[in-house]
Amino acid sequence: MALLGLGVAAMAWLAPPAAPPPPSEGAAIVFTDVAGWYRRTPDEAAVMTPFDLTLDGLPAGLPMQLGDWTGRTRRHDPAVDRWFRQPDVVIERTYTRPDGELVWVSAFGSRGDKSFHLFEHTPDTCYPLGGWEIESLDILRMPLGPRPLAVNRGTARGSRGQLAFMYWYVWDSPVRDAARGVLSIRVSAPVRRDAETTLAMLAEDFVPRIFPRTLPWSRF
Repeated sequence: MALLGLGVAAMAWLAPPAAPPPPSEGAAIVFTDVAGWYRRTPDEAAVMTPFDLTLDGLPAGLPMQLGDWTGRTRRHDPAVDRWFRQPDVVIERTYTRPDGELVWVSAFGSRGDKSFHLFEHTPDTCYPLGGWEIESLDILRMPLGPRPLAVNRGTARGSRGQLAFMYWYVWDSPVRDAARGVLSIRVSAPVRRDAETTLAMLAEDFVPRIFPRTLPWSRF
């Protein structure tokens, strides 16, 4: 009986994950997590987005206008090509709000072997190389639907002040096929008043513009 139980458990683990419900008209479903190829966490979520966030659809799929936020392309950082081995998708933008608040968005996508570099170079490892000291790092679970949308959340301090940041990973399928690729999204903002206010701005007024609602789907 014990062997039978192990066999059933193994079959359940190896079976393809159940598909989430179909998206509503004009929307797509993507799959997010706070970790990469090496492990799937309980924070994995299926999320609705009105945009085409596939590697083939980007960067055009992410619009310059996100509600009150207006984006512009930043100058390309050549270090990105070194760190991520010439990623297939590079988005480097600054979004500003009419009240003067700003958010820096960086998104990098790759397929195949070089996609592993997206998990090796994260803000908590790269910021210290740029002179930033990581002050805090944890996981924020945003209540955006039946399941929370989880992101890595942190603050850093340097000679230019304090920075609030979030990052997470996006796939276009629950299979997480390396041949189809993965997208690493990072959003950050300068702290103007206090870190809690800036992190709340990212969580409540910026990230939901791209990922407005989660779905009742779970792999586990």
